[in-house]
Amino acid sequence: MGIAARFGTALVAMSVGTAALMGWVTSRHAASLIEQAEHRELLGRFEQLVDAIDGSASQARAMAALVANLPGVPHLVASGQRDVLAAQMVPPFKAMAKEFGIEQFQFHLPPATSFLRVHSPAKFGDDLSAIRQTVVQTNTTRTSTKGLEYGVAGLGVRGLMPLMDEGRHVGSVEFGLSFGQPFFADFKASFGVDVALHVKGKDGFKPFAGTIATSNLTEAEIIAAMEGRDVLKAQENASGGRIAVLARAVKDYSGKPLGVAEIAMDASHYASQLAEAHRIMAMLLVGAVLVSLAVGTWLSRNITRPILAMSSAMDRIAKRDFDVDVHGLDRADEIGHMARAVEVVQQEVRRTVALEEAQARAMEQLEAGQKDLRDGMQLQLEGVVEAAIQSNEAGVVLARMVGSIRQSSEQSQSIASAIEEMVASVHTISESSEIAAQEASDAENAAKSGVAATAAARHAMDSLLGAVAAVGDKIESLGAASGQIAAIIDQIEAIAGQTNLLALNATIEAARAGEAGKGFAVVAGEVKTLANQTAKATVDIRDRIQGLTTEMGEAQAAMRRSRAAAEEGMGAVGEVTGGLEAIAGRIDGVTQRMHEIATILGQQSAAAAEVSSATASIATVSQTNLEEISKVIGSMAEAATVLDKRAEDFAKMGTAETLLQVAKNDHVRFKRSILDRILGLNSLTSSQLSDHHTCRLGKWYDNLVDERLTRLPAYTALQEPHQRVHAHGKRALDLHAQGDTEGAMAEVERLNQASREVLDLLEEMSGALKRAA
Repeated sequence: MGIAARFGTALVAMSVGTAALMGWVTSRHAASLIEQAEHRELLGRFEQLVDAIDGSASQARAMAALVANLPGVPHLVASGQRDVLAAQMVPPFKAMAKEFGIEQFQFHLPPATSFLRVHSPAKFGDDLSAIRQTVVQTNTTRTSTKGLEYGVAGLGVRGLMPLMDEGRHVGSVEFGLSFGQPFFADFKASFGVDVALHVKGKDGFKPFAGTIATSNLTEAEIIAAMEGRDVLKAQENASGGRIAVLARAVKDYSGKPLGVAEIAMDASHYASQLAEAHRIMAMLLVGAVLVSLAVGTWLSRNITRPILAMSSAMDRIAKRDFDVDVHGLDRADEIGHMARAVEVVQQEVRRTVALEEAQARAMEQLEAGQKDLRDGMQLQLEGVVEAAIQSNEAGVVLARMVGSIRQSSEQSQSIASAIEEMVASVHTISESSEIAAQEASDAENAAKSGVAATAAARHAMDSLLGAVAAVGDKIESLGAASGQIAAIIDQIEAIAGQTNLLALNATIEAARAGEAGKGFAVVAGEVKTLANQTAKATVDIRDRIQGLTTEMGEAQAAMRRSRAAAEEGMGAVGEVTGGLEAIAGRIDGVTQRMHEIATILGQQSAAAAEVSSATASIATVSQTNLEEISKVIGSMAEAATVLDKRAEDFAKMGTAETLLQVAKNDHVRFKRSILDRILGLNSLTSSQLSDHHTCRLGKWYDNLVDERLTRLPAYTALQEPHQRVHAHGKRALDLHAQGDTEGAMAEVERLNQASREVLDLLEEMSGALKRAA
């Protein structure tokens, strides 16, 4: 489409558009004015309806006021003279009722008891409090009341006045005017509009009275009007004419909605005015089109032709054809200015082409350099992230070592305490053994005394019986000493068993300590060997004491036989002497064994002391290692902070590749912060942890729209392990806060496994990006 055609078309379109816009605006304005006029008229008709109802209510109240102020009427009510009052009021009521539309005329006693129904004198004395609030209000406030209210006979216009007898309130008088079909018929005759009243029944709203045969309102529109919203609309009637409808709530005497008044009026004259406005606008639009066509044709011939020539020249210049003549350079008008501008453009384009060629070559070099720079930055980021990950992983491993060494140190302290108790027990056993050896020596001395006594008996037979008795006493003492030795041996056996159990526990603890507990395991083995030797020695001693006990029993039997046969002489004394010598020899063996036990227990005590010293050394070394590793962890934490800062700098690039790399480091940092809290290196709580939606990776994941990544299986699989990472972290901190360190470390292991899954999936997504590039 040429410039001439476009120029003419634009001119026509502009003229038509302007005319159409003005016509549309004017039409809309006219429609708005007509609609506002309709609404104002409808609202005016509604006000007239309200005024008519209020006028009837005021008329009723005026009649009530007239009766209330008639001389003697209040006194008749106060004195209860119903028949006299009826004789005065019934004839006037019958004369006035039909002409003035009076349906009710009655007197009440406070608060709402019917005293006289003038329209029905035979019925009186009933309480109207439940259904006639206007009566209650008038007698309560002692003021007049007017308006619409339901009664026994239905809805009516009420007017009430209080009755005052010599300044004393004695009741009220009421007039009720007709409010039915005649009222609405009179309203239509007076104002020329149809009106109807809709009231609420058991099954929804229904017409009460009116001049509208079929309502123009829906149930929803009636409900809306009842709630206080005006319903205004226009529609066609059965004959094709336009009618305007208003629905508005009608209020009772207290100002509460009683029903909905529907007012419908003929709006044909408004429709005619609107149609006339549309016809005028259409004529203006056609005239504008014709004028713009004529003007556009003239302008296109006298203005656009030289412009078309310059356009052709510009087209050739744009195609890099600089051998073109520009016409109109000598003209002094705007066309000449344009022609000279085209010539300048021709020269500038020629220079621009040369510059573009040079710029293209420079851009190629720049793009190559930028690509190298991006690749180098990406490699640097990957190196920084890998270094940060390795540093953080090393920190995690060292932190675990801190826990293990701390536990080993605590166990070493416990073992040292146990060994010290064992040394004390061995010392006690040694003392008991010394006592037993001393008692055995006493027994040996006693046996030797017996031998000396029997030797003297050889030379003094006359004192044989006394010497035999002395020997018997000594043998009994020796038996008592043997019983004491047996009891001591029982203690030694119990102590040896306890020592063996302690040595077994020490061996188990040394195995738990790992490499650091190997030296302690050797010492624990030596302790166990000494305990076994002590047990064997006590068994041997017990066997010897049992033999000694048997021999002493036999010696005692022999002494009894010696007493019975002391007369047998030197032969029996010789037998006793031999037996005592044998007893002395056995007691001497017992004494030597007891000294050996004491010596062994001394050696065991020294070995236990060495074990205790070695255990204390292990604890000291563990504490030293713990301090050194803590320093290493501090140094690595500082290095990790520097690497984390560098990774954060790269994260500002905001690309998918950089976020994938930084997300890897975030997970190791997250894991390290959890483990540091368990080891007491920070004060982190579970409430301070972000979840898998609010962390950096979660925000990136939830808002990711890059189809290169969202279509990958790794992207879909990432959410579940990522959620587990945060869940296990929170659980670990909660368990640690509850004092369950072992459970917290188990949760850290689960977190570590989930974090590895996340890192693997991120690496898979990063590899996919590299392959796509």
